[in-house]
Amino acid sequence: MLLIACGTSGGAGSGQLAGGATVPAEVTFDADVAITGAELTVTWRVVNRSSKELVAPTLVTHQGKVPKGDAYVVPAGDNIEIAQRLFDWPDEVEELAVPPSVGVLRVRPGTTESRTIRVPRPLTGYHPFGDAFDDGPPKLPSDPVGVVFCLGVVPQPYPPALALGKADGVEIALHGRVPYAQQHRFCTDPVAFR
Repeated sequence: MLLIACGTSGGAGSGQLAGGATVPAEVTFDADVAITGAELTVTWRVVNRSSKELVAPTLVTHQGKVPKGDAYVVPAGDNIEIAQRLFDWPDEVEELAVPPSVGVLRVRPGTTESRTIRVPRPLTGYHPFGDAFDDGPPKLPSDPVGVVFCLGVVPQPYPPALALGKADGVEIALHGRVPYAQQHRFCTDPVAFR
C-alpha cells in the first residue's frame, strides 16, 4: 500500500492537518497494513535518495521509559490512527515538567530503512502525552470505520526544539509544537477494521 499525505488528524485526533514541512521529492514511502484476529501488522519502508538526512520517530525504550507498544494508537475522526510520528502539544495539557520524548531513526541520504510493527487487538489507545490530559487521553472510536497508519519524518535542517540527543545509546527527540510543525506526515488510506 502506497503512503500518501494525510490530513485526517492533528495532535490528538482533532481533524487538523499535520505539520507542513516539505519532504524532498527523492524520498519515497510505502507501507503494508495487515489485520488478523490477534493483531494489526504494519511493514513500512523509507527510501531516501535525497541529499538531506531525515529522522523518523520509532517507539523504543529510552531513558528508563518503556513504550506501551510499537506505535501510538490515537483517534482520527471515525478511524483509528496507528502512528509513528511526532505529536503537537495538546491544548488540554497545561502542565507537564518535561515534554515526552521518543526514539528516532536517522534515514541518511542514499539509504533505505524499513520496520515492521505489531499492535495487539483489541486496540488500546496510547498517546505520548498520556495521562497529562485533564480528562484522560483521547478515546478511540467505539466502532471505527477503518485504521490508518501514519509515519512522520523531519528533514534537515533540524529545529533546535526537536532536541536531538542520546540516552543510553538511543537517539531521542521531543514531541511538541515546533517538532510537530516541522515534520511531514504520510499516511496510508484507511483499511477496513471490524
